[in-house]
Amino acid sequence: MEFRVGKKWISIALAATLSFVSLGITPVMDQNMSASAMSNESVINEAGTWFETAFAVWTGDINGKYEVYVKGANVTDWRDSSPITDFLTDWTLVNDEANTPLVRVVDPVRNTWRADIPGLPEGVYEIQVRVDGKVEHSFTNLQTEAFPRNGAAFIPSNENPYQGNHDFALDGAIGGYLPDGRVDPEAKIVYITPETATRYANSLFSDSSRGSMANQKQPLIVRFVGNITERGASIGAGNGNVTIEGIGPDATLSHGPTLIGTGGAHNVVIRNMNFDYWTGDAIEVHGGGDTQRASNIWVHNNTFGYGQNLHLANADDPDQAKGDGALDIVNHARNYTVSYNYFAGSSKVMLIGGGVGSISEHYGTIHHNWFQGTEERTPRVRNGRLHVYNNLFEDVQGHPHHDTLLDRNTGYGIGAAHNATIWAEGNIFDNVNFPFLRSRQGHARGFQDNEFGIDLPNNTPNAGFNHFFGDAPGYIVTPEAFFEGDFPETMEGFRLASDVKPGMTQADLDALRADASQLEPNVFDAASSKNFNVKEDVGIVVASDSTTQNPNMTTNPASQLDWTFRPSRQDIWPTGTAELASALRTEVETNSGSQGDIAPISVPAAPEITEVRINEEVRSAFGTDHIPSPGKIIVHEGTFTIDWTNNDVLTESYEIQLNTNNGEWMTIAEIAHNTRAKSYITQDIDQFANLNDIIAKAENGSIYQFRIRALNAAGASEWSSVVVLDTVESAEASAVVNQLKGNQNELVITIDEVYTDGTRSGRLTETFLINKNAEGIYRVGRYDIFVNTKGNNQIREIYIVE
Repeated sequence: MEFRVGKKWISIALAATLSFVSLGITPVMDQNMSASAMSNESVINEAGTWFETAFAVWTGDINGKYEVYVKGANVTDWRDSSPITDFLTDWTLVNDEANTPLVRVVDPVRNTWRADIPGLPEGVYEIQVRVDGKVEHSFTNLQTEAFPRNGAAFIPSNENPYQGNHDFALDGAIGGYLPDGRVDPEAKIVYITPETATRYANSLFSDSSRGSMANQKQPLIVRFVGNITERGASIGAGNGNVTIEGIGPDATLSHGPTLIGTGGAHNVVIRNMNFDYWTGDAIEVHGGGDTQRASNIWVHNNTFGYGQNLHLANADDPDQAKGDGALDIVNHARNYTVSYNYFAGSSKVMLIGGGVGSISEHYGTIHHNWFQGTEERTPRVRNGRLHVYNNLFEDVQGHPHHDTLLDRNTGYGIGAAHNATIWAEGNIFDNVNFPFLRSRQGHARGFQDNEFGIDLPNNTPNAGFNHFFGDAPGYIVTPEAFFEGDFPETMEGFRLASDVKPGMTQADLDALRADASQLEPNVFDAASSKNFNVKEDVGIVVASDSTTQNPNMTTNPASQLDWTFRPSRQDIWPTGTAELASALRTEVETNSGSQGDIAPISVPAAPEITEVRINEEVRSAFGTDHIPSPGKIIVHEGTFTIDWTNNDVLTESYEIQLNTNNGEWMTIAEIAHNTRAKSYITQDIDQFANLNDIIAKAENGSIYQFRIRALNAAGASEWSSVVVLDTVESAEASAVVNQLKGNQNELVITIDEVYTDGTRSGRLTETFLINKNAEGIYRVGRYDIFVNTKGNNQIREIYIVE
């Protein structure tokens, strides 16, 4: 099954105001809008907030010269609720000369304008839209709220307990902003739009005029506006104080290799971006090496689709059939928070440490992310000390190239590999094949039972059939491990003294047990708990028949439980009851991902079908062990390809219908609108070209009609023009008359068809009784044939009636 990124609409109905207050989104009607305008569906005048951003949307003159002003009141610092008294106390122009992209036309068909104002700390704001000094629209009571700022990214860099303490991020991860959420007045702001993207260069990150050292760098804010394709952002080693953020709900990076790389930069924030169709990583948080050890990275409120399928096209590693990682953390990065992101169908989601030597001991936090329809690595961790809490895992099924355990692909949620110590609490698992996996433990043993013997490769226990390859064990501390699993009561309960970080005493173990007992429970539905081995999938004891010796990968540093690690547990949502778990689910589903758009008040325009064709068989490239000759079928013979165009920004999805031989219209596909090509093949294959179903296949002699319409939350467009595809290339009619007794003769009509695949029909024949010297129209198959006879047994005229 494919999962595609959809749009999250923000309702503009006044009746929804109360629910929005609790969700942090406040819609406000234009005070100047008349009653007649309010009832006119073609006019929109709305304002609202999304965390620390206020926005306004209105219908106006496409060539208007609008100036947007903002003013604030009761603005407070999220850290201690102290007042910020010197901020936007008077009307301030938003789209001054340096910030014109903050006010733009977002729908030229309907003359819709939008203003976005980021950098507004908790407070109450007003927006005015003016033309020539006259107020055209006024919006009040816009309440903003702070982004949740929790976890490792916010530890001051000089207080990091792990290697590489420095002065690069003394306020934690703030990027180009101030700690209270305002834009740093010293920040350089750069806007990247579809029109300016070709002139954009990564040198703007390393501009020497910003300073020579990371902690001396002038703050930099790079704002993406609109859909940017085939461009990325590489921040570069030694950089610092950078925010990359999208403006509005449509900021998108797609169709490129690694779309954003931190390259060893410190104090970096990445937020409100949509990522899709990448070939490398969507985001690579890169530490810059074992001497740089870049820190304080905050990746939050982004939406991730999935990568490009190079596996079939180039015979590449099938593990990258949907691109590489959505968000990989590598090369000694540390002190990061990944929060409130939405991963929709991503495959290799989040690998933390590409190998045992590529990332050192560090502190990271993963919280309030929504992993929907993903496949693995949410996250998979080596060497990290992580706190993974309050995430929602939904429909994590794996893919066909995974090992199969208990008749399931090994799609998994949280994976602890070599030397990882993970504290996992308050997570929700819905339809997850394997919620937890530990290298060499439990289900991560692969096909083998716990009691397997010496018949494995090299006579090495755990060496084969291991989902985490040859990684030595990792450790997962959960309340389930404490109450139901392998948490020992005494030091003798560990397999070996070397399995634990040196220095642990009985008192230390008692303290560890006490802290573990206070963790919030993880929540499992029936499908997720079915294959959850609480004795070994989570816990802190290495199985007695396991080994930390690894025949393929180094064990330096040794795989050991870090009993000294304690994560910060502030702002954790409780999950101890069904009601509490439901509240957490609502929080994640509502607030994860990039900013949602306002709900459309009109339906989209109808798309147009540009081509429908019958396909020949198409095979992938081949030449690897994964794809031997002659390749894999990626387009099946006789299927249809439907291509269409649609530039309406209000489109959310498409419905495609098929009518065969003037029968009933049948919906054959519903497809989300996204950055990918507007094309559909009537087959259902997974990313590895395993065939699930042929949705529609051409049969000789049939007529196929196709139509398509666009849909959004307001309804459906008109249907497109119908495109008719006849499988007959040409047809000829012939007839003979056989004389009978009396006044009747026998008329034999034959149709000879030539089909689009070059074959012939073998002739369609029908026999009719006619009067002598008759003429008329006769039905043969799907053809109407006019025949005029003469002299009892002659054909005077014959043709196919159009």
